[in-house]
Amino acid sequence: MLPLFVFGACNKDGVKVVATQGTPSDLTASTQALNYTTADSANDAISFSWGESDFGYSAAVTYYLQFSYKDSDFSKVYSLAAGNALSQSFKVADFNTIVLGAKYTAGQQNTVSVRVKAQISDSNYVYSNVLQITVTPYQTERVITYPPLYVPGDYQGWGPGSAIIAKLYSPADNKVYDGYINLPSDTNYFKFTAEPDWDGTNYGSGDNIADGGGLSTDGGAGNLMVVGAGYYLLHADIPNLKWTATLQNWGIIGDFNSWGTDVPFDFDEVNQVLVKTIQLPAGGFKFRANQSWEGNDANPNYGGTYDPTSGNVALSLGGGNITIPTAGTYKITLDLRVPSEPVCTIAQQ
Repeated sequence: MLPLFVFGACNKDGVKVVATQGTPSDLTASTQALNYTTADSANDAISFSWGESDFGYSAAVTYYLQFSYKDSDFSKVYSLAAGNALSQSFKVADFNTIVLGAKYTAGQQNTVSVRVKAQISDSNYVYSNVLQITVTPYQTERVITYPPLYVPGDYQGWGPGSAIIAKLYSPADNKVYDGYINLPSDTNYFKFTAEPDWDGTNYGSGDNIADGGGLSTDGGAGNLMVVGAGYYLLHADIPNLKWTATLQNWGIIGDFNSWGTDVPFDFDEVNQVLVKTIQLPAGGFKFRANQSWEGNDANPNYGGTYDPTSGNVALSLGGGNITIPTAGTYKITLDLRVPSEPVCTIAQQ
C-alpha cells in the first residue's frame, strides 16, 4: 500500500512537513485470561498498554481501544477514545459491561478480540496487533438509561417515588414515551409525572376520555383513566399532549398445549416484568398478545432463537418458534419495559 502524504505549511528552508502512514502500536495486556464473578465487580480486571505510533512528524495522535463485536472480525467495534494516553485500565464491572455490550454471551467462555487504532486524521490511521482475551462475563441486572416518565396511580398508592411503579421510556429522547402497566381493577386512575415526585410537571386528563385522549399540564387536571383490568401498552406524546392505552394481555402458546388456549403470564410487580414457570416438552412455542395471530401493532407476537447455554432468547416480531431442546420445568421472564427492545430469558429449574 502506498503511504498517504499530508502536506503542511513550509518552514523557512522550504522543507515540507510530511505525514507518512503510521507505524503500528505494540499492544500488550496485564493478562489474557480473566476469571471473575459478580463478587469481584469492584476489583481491578485488566490493563492495556501500547507504544506510540509514528506518522513521520510531531502529529497529534489520538488512540482508540477497540473491542470487536462477537464474530464480527472488527467489522463492528466497541470503541473507547483514549486521547493521547498510552494505557487504559478497567475494573471488573466496567470490563464486564464492555464485553456484554460487544454481544459476547454471559455465562459462556468467550474469546474477545482487542486492538488499538492510532489516528491523526479521518483518512490516516493505523491498527495495532490484535490480542485475544479469554473471559466469561457474568449476567448483570438490566439497567435502562432512557429518559423515563413515571406512572403513579391507584394500582400502587399514588407514589411517584415508590419502588413499585410503572415507567414509560423515550429511547429517542424526544419526549415520546412508551411502556407497559399492569392494572388490576375495573376502573383504574393514574397520572404521568416527569420526575419521581409531585414537584415537577405532572400530566392529567385534558378531556376526561378513558383509554386515551388529551393531556394537561395543569396540576389540578383530572386523573387519566383506563377501564378494565389487564396489561396495557401506554403511549405518551408529550409535545402533542396526547396519550393512548392498548390492552395487550400476553400469553404462551405452543407444542406443550397443542397450540390451543394461551397460558397467561404472571406479573412481577417489583421488577415490572412478565414471568411464568411452566412444564415444557422438547418443542416450540411463541408469545402473543390477546390470544391473537393478527400480528399488528395492537396484537403482536414474538418468536425467536433460544440459547440453552446462556438462557437468552433473541426475540423478533412475528419470528419463528422458540425451540426448547430438552423437556423440563422452565422459568420464562419476558421484559417488555422498553417495548421496542424486548428481552427474554429462559432458565431451567
